[in-house]
Amino acid sequence: MLDRPVDLGSASLMEARLVVALRIAVFAHKSGADPAPHVAARLGSIALSNQLSLVLEAMGQAWPDPFSVSRPCCGRLSPDEVLFVGMMRSAMRGNRASFDRQTREMLGEDARCLIYNLMWQMGRMVPASA
Repeated sequence: MLDRPVDLGSASLMEARLVVALRIAVFAHKSGADPAPHVAARLGSIALSNQLSLVLEAMGQAWPDPFSVSRPCCGRLSPDEVLFVGMMRSAMRGNRASFDRQTREMLGEDARCLIYNLMWQMGRMVPASA
């Protein structure tokens, strides 16, 4: 999955919304703007925006290289975004073993545990209809 470009359209609606929110957060942060209102507007929830912020902070601390994102309007996912979607799918389904298989080579146990738990909690915040 990481070796080929993946379209944003291949993700579920909520996964696509999270990826676009992730992109907005990264670009807002780089420009010195507060990403929170933009991300909350995209996700329709301040609580979900705050949880994504916690996930991104933990990933930013643990990621071995700068996290690569595509422009907010881009239909292609970067390799890091593909991994983000895979991690989210695993965490939202409560599948820690799958999450660990995807991240074991680049993240230590403490980082994996923290990011998994934050993503799992974010999954609990997503409305069932999403």
